[in-house]
Amino acid sequence: PGSRLPVTLLSGFLGSGKTTLLQHILHNRQGLKVALIVNDMNEVNIDAQLVKNSDVALNRVEEKMVEMQNGCICCTLREDLLLEVHKLAEEKRFDYLVIESTGIAEPLPVAETFTFEVPGYDRLFDVARLDTLVTVVDVRNFPADIRSGDDVRDRHGPEVDAEDNRTIANLLVDQIEFANVVILNKIDLVSAEDLAQVEAVVHKLNPEARIFRSRFSEVPLDAILNTGLFD
Repeated sequence: PGSRLPVTLLSGFLGSGKTTLLQHILHNRQGLKVALIVNDMNEVNIDAQLVKNSDVALNRVEEKMVEMQNGCICCTLREDLLLEVHKLAEEKRFDYLVIESTGIAEPLPVAETFTFEVPGYDRLFDVARLDTLVTVVDVRNFPADIRSGDDVRDRHGPEVDAEDNRTIANLLVDQIEFANVVILNKIDLVSAEDLAQVEAVVHKLNPEARIFRSRFSEVPLDAILNTGLFD
């Protein structure tokens, strides 16, 4: 697929199972050299800690994990993200890049980063290609969250920008509408009927998305890596 570094972006509300999916990728990557960019709103990067402690030997020579803190990929860190992806792409040591965004990030602004130009650099588009946008949905909490009038700030106070007026429902809709693949996770925690209802809502919001059902974020890797679905 050319020499550009393929990228999968993982989105999903807090607690949906993104980090579990990241670990699933690392356990089953079959020799792929994977670079990771993990973004967490907290000062202490819990997600990165989890990945470090997973029993995948993230081979320090072949693989690389970059932690981005103090801000969500989609706003304050956009330029940092751009430079980071550039650096990884130009090293030409990796087969694949997986970016895990924070639970309150929307995929669109991150995707737009790939069209940005930074003085002194090629466009990101020239060295990396966005391959798949994956959104993980927690099917147990989704029905309550999508009806909730809560603002993102109500639930995640200090971490969230004072000017962030999005509701949780808006955020979930954005994360689903702009996905190539939606993973309905934690299906073991809901009835078949409830699952069917969540799936119907997701399909209505994004009829084009491929939908997978999972427990513990376990899906075939060819469903989320090198799919070529992002256009």
